[in-house]
Amino acid sequence: MRPSHAAALLASIALAGCSSVPVSPSSSGARPEPRPADCTIEFLEGPPGRPYEELGELSMLVTLVGPNGPLEALRPGACALGADAVIVTRKFVTDDHGHVLVAGIAIQYTGPVPSPSPPVPVTL
Repeated sequence: MRPSHAAALLASIALAGCSSVPVSPSSSGARPEPRPADCTIEFLEGPPGRPYEELGELSMLVTLVGPNGPLEALRPGACALGADAVIVTRKFVTDDHGHVLVAGIAIQYTGPVPSPSPPVPVTL
């Protein structure tokens, strides 16, 4: 790679931490109303235990990790999609400089939280 191409690549990676979150809308067709960029979003390690619909995929290379962690970089994109939560699919350090790749699937809940199952009585 020529030095000018390497410099351009590094510049684009550095700017990625400052730009908007790339969003790939899902094919579900769900388009809820956008929410404010600082809306409340749950970050989940896996699918929730309630019905939901996928709204889109989010990804970001975070170059400057804020005090609330790298996942915060996904919040504006998730809020713009009208999401309730993000199922985190990637979160790992990419180099020795501490850059973090974060990605997830923005979701909207479509049903109520399931009631916990009543305890099963124990018979002796």
